[in-house]
Amino acid sequence: MPQHRLPVGSWGKVTVSKRGNAWQARTYVRDADGVRRQVRAQAATKAAARQALARALSGRTRPPTGLMGPSTTVDQLLSAWLEHVRALGRVRPQTIDGYARVADSIVSPALGAWLIGEVTAAAVQALILDATPGQRHTVRTILGQAFSYARLDGAIASDPVSDTVVPAPAERHEPDALTADQVNRLREAVRSWGSTRRYGPRATTTLACAVDLMLGTGIRVGETCALTWDRIDLEAGILRVEATYVDGPSGKRGVQQAPKTDRSRRTLYLPDFVVVSLVEHGPRETGPVLVTRTGACMSPANLRRSLRAAVAEAGLDFKVTPHTLRRTLATFLARELGTRQAADQLGHTDPAVTLSHYIAPEHRGPDARAAINIFIEGT
Repeated sequence: MPQHRLPVGSWGKVTVSKRGNAWQARTYVRDADGVRRQVRAQAATKAAARQALARALSGRTRPPTGLMGPSTTVDQLLSAWLEHVRALGRVRPQTIDGYARVADSIVSPALGAWLIGEVTAAAVQALILDATPGQRHTVRTILGQAFSYARLDGAIASDPVSDTVVPAPAERHEPDALTADQVNRLREAVRSWGSTRRYGPRATTTLACAVDLMLGTGIRVGETCALTWDRIDLEAGILRVEATYVDGPSGKRGVQQAPKTDRSRRTLYLPDFVVVSLVEHGPRETGPVLVTRTGACMSPANLRRSLRAAVAEAGLDFKVTPHTLRRTLATFLARELGTRQAADQLGHTDPAVTLSHYIAPEHRGPDARAAINIFIEGT
């Protein structure tokens, strides 16, 4: 009859026998590498030999064991997973903070008290459908990665998320871009904003400079707010993108000395109108370019608020956000230079992202008249 194989990390029957004037306790243990070895310990008495063997066994390397089990709740899993993601350092802190906010506001109220073994694909699918269209992908990403972590930990054999789907949006929103006429009207609006104000703080060039920076370089609103004078060379006509402003919850808000992605760290050329705008704004050697009255960096939220106010005061018949300015430049560059160049300017790794989300479609076929005439008539 074949010998029963010991589980990894366990040992078999303990045998104690007399060896001269001492007692010896011995057993076989299957170590973490899967190899079966004999372990022995000797002492003056039988009981002492058993105790010595127990100490020898407890000091041996055990195989890693999971930190979670059947009694782990979804809230506990989410907490452990977020800590794990932070420790890996492969995801940006602001992205993890976003995951934590969605987990607290959407996932925990619905599934937080469930044991991880109780969660079904139907329950996850229902939660995805209950979320707003803009949050569905995030909810599925959070649960999918969290349950994958639980499976890696050995707490579950399969996850309830893999078979769920995120419904397609009812109507896909195409990227919007401003026309040349709209750009001119917008630049006039932000320059005149507040000039007729009778009360309150006097008008500044901050908003006009911010709009020109985003229109002329395509940098993100967070990158614009984090830009400092020491990263601008007006004589050479370049700026370096090396930081971003994280507009998160209180306590996690401010300049992060790293851009959104590794690809976002880039040097960009400044068109002449941007150089002029920066000079008019008042160049300094150091400090934020977009500065508040207290000397701090302007936040993206305040920049958006000022932009909305300027557009409303001018009575413009189109909506404008910082993202609109970024899409406007991306659309122009893609048509003039190609999608790859537009992606490099925006700091995208994949040009497909630029094409899908930043370039406004023309809805017009190519001018292939000459080629078609040759094909049909031979001339």
